[in-house]
Amino acid sequence: MQIANFRRSIEKAVAKERIIDDLLLRYAYATDASVYRLLPQLVIIVRTVHEVQAIVSAANQYKIPLTFRAAGTSLSGQAQTNSVLVMLANDAWQDYTILNQGKQMRLACGIIASHANAMLKPYATKLGPDPASISACKIGGIVANNSSGMCCGVIHNTYHTLASIKALLANGFMFDSSDSQTHAQLQLQH
Repeated sequence: MQIANFRRSIEKAVAKERIIDDLLLRYAYATDASVYRLLPQLVIIVRTVHEVQAIVSAANQYKIPLTFRAAGTSLSGQAQTNSVLVMLANDAWQDYTILNQGKQMRLACGIIASHANAMLKPYATKLGPDPASISACKIGGIVANNSSGMCCGVIHNTYHTLASIKALLANGFMFDSSDSQTHAQLQLQH
């Protein structure tokens, strides 16, 4: 019953065709690179931060667990759930900015890592992490997993090469580590 109320609530923010309850499609979207298999009750494909905020708010209201998925390339099963799977739309979350002559790059969570490296190639730079799935994994998954790789070691893993992050917290607060006002607002919420 709660999942039905949750669904009705998010239909105001997310297009109905991106809220998937068809059994076969849920089974297909639940497949990731791991050996694990859980079947989500719903799969939601998100295109905007506003949609994610609405989903998080409704999930908090109806006590619905959420699992977020970028590309689903990890072998550890992080993209598995028997509740609600929230997936990045493949054609969204693609914004980027190259900074400091290629020494830094601001990336949206849906960019495939090898595509980011291709954009940095003219500057003779690349991302620090080099996961084996670099041709398929997305920045969101790399950051969520603190990905590294065979050649990057600890010095060049995600957390050691990340200058700042902007993230939506579970309580709906948008945190930006590069903004001192955001730090003050976060402290006030505690």
